[in-house]
Amino acid sequence: MEEQKLTGFQATSLYERAIRCCLSDVEIHGISAYRYLQLYYPDLIDLKQISRNQRDELCQCDQRINEFFMALDLGAAMVKVYPEIEGVAYSSVELGQAMIAHFAGEEQESVCVAFTDAQNNIIKLKTLFIGGRSECVLYPDQIFKHALRYSASGLVMVHNHPSGNIKPSQQDLAFAKRLERGGKLLGIQVLDFMIVGNDQYYSWREQELQAQS
Repeated sequence: MEEQKLTGFQATSLYERAIRCCLSDVEIHGISAYRYLQLYYPDLIDLKQISRNQRDELCQCDQRINEFFMALDLGAAMVKVYPEIEGVAYSSVELGQAMIAHFAGEEQESVCVAFTDAQNNIIKLKTLFIGGRSECVLYPDQIFKHALRYSASGLVMVHNHPSGNIKPSQQDLAFAKRLERGGKLLGIQVLDFMIVGNDQYYSWREQELQAQS
């Protein structure tokens, strides 16, 4: 059977079930382990960023917490033994087609950002803004805040035009340049700025390459 990556919702649900199953009657600092982890480490990204000292402190509360982390380590090791699969961020064509399917049927303009690691593998795809039928207000600081949270090395911003017209406006192009300038200041590469319609997409980087050729 072909393996599929978990969505953020699926991963969070799996994480919650694992806590309930493994740590159902465990307490951390006087409260249930489930409540404590949901409060301080609500998703797998937060748990992945836990420091060694924080982890050791939690493990001292109960041996089963140590076993829980050992199981997570085993899962991470199992992922690493598989051959790396080329992520869609390597190709604007693949990402463009994937985003056309992602936005299919949407009547409101919205913005998704694909955050990538140093190898351009997508580590998080997150919807950040949802607007009306014709516009969506964009905030670069919110985009970079999430990029820093996920320790991303790069990002691709994608938004849809429900009208189907993928021609970028002057406002779109100005925002792309503004985003690129902000990324350079923070050391985060803006890999692309994309617009998707009903069955086609626009890639800022593709247009740059065509203009240079």
